[in-house]
Amino acid sequence: MQDSGYTHVPVSSNIYSQLPDNPANIISLSQDNFGRGVISVVDDSKLPKNALKEARNMTLAEDGAPKVRPGVGWFGTAPSADAIDGACMHVMVDDVVHLLVIAGGRIYRSLNDGATWATCATSGAVEVVFTAGKKVHTEQANAYTYIFNGWDNIVRYDGTTTLAVYTALPTPTPVSLVATAGLTSGTTPYTYRYRVTAVNEVGYTIASSALTVAVNRVRTEFDTTNYTTFVWGAVAGASRYDIFVGLTAGEECYIDSVDTATTYNDKGSAIEQVSVTAPDSNTTQGPRVADMSLIGSRIYATNDRDYPYRVWISGAGRYIGSFGSAYESTYLDWQKGGQLKPIKVEDYRKGNNDPVATIWCRSKDGKGAVLQGTLETFTIGDVSFPVPNFFKLPGSRGTDAPDSVVNVLNDYMYYNSQAIYNLGSRAQFLNLLSTDEASANIRPHVQRIRKSAASGIAAHFQDARVYMSVPYESDTNNYTIIFDTERKAWLPEGFTIGFNRFFEYTDVTPDEDHHLLCWKQGDVTLSEISNSIRGDYGVAFETSLITGLMHVNPKDRFEFMWSEEGEIEIAQPQGAIQIELSGITREDGFKRLGEPKWIRPNTTKHSWTTHAWGDHVWTDTSTPVVSYSEPSTKRYFSIQEDINAYQYRVNTTDLNADYILRTLQMKGTPTQAGKPRSWELFDE
Repeated sequence: MQDSGYTHVPVSSNIYSQLPDNPANIISLSQDNFGRGVISVVDDSKLPKNALKEARNMTLAEDGAPKVRPGVGWFGTAPSADAIDGACMHVMVDDVVHLLVIAGGRIYRSLNDGATWATCATSGAVEVVFTAGKKVHTEQANAYTYIFNGWDNIVRYDGTTTLAVYTALPTPTPVSLVATAGLTSGTTPYTYRYRVTAVNEVGYTIASSALTVAVNRVRTEFDTTNYTTFVWGAVAGASRYDIFVGLTAGEECYIDSVDTATTYNDKGSAIEQVSVTAPDSNTTQGPRVADMSLIGSRIYATNDRDYPYRVWISGAGRYIGSFGSAYESTYLDWQKGGQLKPIKVEDYRKGNNDPVATIWCRSKDGKGAVLQGTLETFTIGDVSFPVPNFFKLPGSRGTDAPDSVVNVLNDYMYYNSQAIYNLGSRAQFLNLLSTDEASANIRPHVQRIRKSAASGIAAHFQDARVYMSVPYESDTNNYTIIFDTERKAWLPEGFTIGFNRFFEYTDVTPDEDHHLLCWKQGDVTLSEISNSIRGDYGVAFETSLITGLMHVNPKDRFEFMWSEEGEIEIAQPQGAIQIELSGITREDGFKRLGEPKWIRPNTTKHSWTTHAWGDHVWTDTSTPVVSYSEPSTKRYFSIQEDINAYQYRVNTTDLNADYILRTLQMKGTPTQAGKPRSWELFDE
């Protein structure tokens, strides 16, 4: 608690002594910093002076002063009549940006700020590539944007209206396998099994069934005259074929590759790579994942509907986006069959800037966990292959809400069924990451989040603020929490509106304007959050700012002050603003100290009804006014009462309302301690 700023007056033996007849030594109590934001975990009488009880549809200015939050409006036009399932910005090599929207299973592109749209299609002129209604995510790596929803196959966008869809190849069919006469004469104790797999730019098929041939010598003794010939049927879409050979079923090893040919002569020169066996799964369609992240030079992918315990790791460099071992990709199945299921992966940079994959897992008990690890490269013979090395962070908490995970200056914030957590560095044994509750100050608000709908929570970080849309007692996101990272301050009702997803977009205008875009459940048009927009979609939203109950002497909460005057300074006022001052008085206990004050440019009558603190009902019938001539204005309350604590409230309902709360002040004379007459005194 901060000092009140005045010398404490000694308390007389009669703690209920009356006010002195001639108050003197007038002092001024002021408060101009509310950088603690909203603290709802304690009663408003216990709040620090620089905290708020309520800040609905409010945010904090750069100096920590409360101000009206930005408005929300439509951005561009609707690409179609279908609800938006996903959207993103695609950056071209020449810094030209494209705006993509996925709606009704189709992908739409805009090159001019969402004003006009073109439909993207596959090379076969197929427009619908996704199941409508499934949330779509994106990740850009190199010149490609990968588009995915965990339900359908991955789609790749390269800056044109022609899409590449990850499509599964069929398994090749073996046709024949023969050996030259020199290998089949006499005794033939060696029976070799040959299998083939088709490979595209994404992965490989399941290896074909095996054909066998009996020979009289081992493969290393084959030569240009003594060899086997393996033939298979061509597979449309295959970029090459991999050949596998072995003596034992299920242990056939990779020996060689051919491009477009469907015949292979095995002359024994290719070495069997015992570490690369014939694949038992088809990866040519890519994994059906709901999450991807570019980490270093590879794509990590999780939340796979077919392999719920799997973390996919793509090839590197020009093979990025490929998920078959043919391209030095790999995968990790984390404790297959256990409780933890990986659903979100992000890049965490160590102090030396090395990339580290960090994976959030969910579990049925709601706790989850966080994994972290890197790739290690092993070389056997002429073949190098990556091996993932992951471990679980001790005591970590995972998430059920993958879209709530947000990078905040190389730390992470996210929602867990228990709270909102931070994941970041802490000086500790082994220098591991640790998870800590970040939302302790607003636990009552976090407890309002409906757990059955929490998987849809969405978060974004921009300009030192985290925006997290949550479902307060709702099945859809209906509020947006603001967390001010510079002041570590929460505004749990920063927006009385929620969004499905946020992303940033830089338009193609000469000024390259930057936009924070988003959309709500069922929207067919993108929205924008901007300080230049008033209201939400042209409709006014109500703002409510309530300070804590500020005692005239925080060190002695029984002390009173003869209060002459209360003062409030409002900076940059616009529209109609209503202010109320209440307090604990000696005579009447808690009450309103005078009539509400207005900041408005006209004399049109306003009304206020119902004085139940926290439940005011008031109306404003004045004509909205956009701005005032003065940079700030003050309002005064003549009190002339003995008070113990005071509390300010500021409200707006005007479409054009805007302001910054600059300073609160109370002037008066300290008096002896005592109780309000409304308080009852009980004898022991």
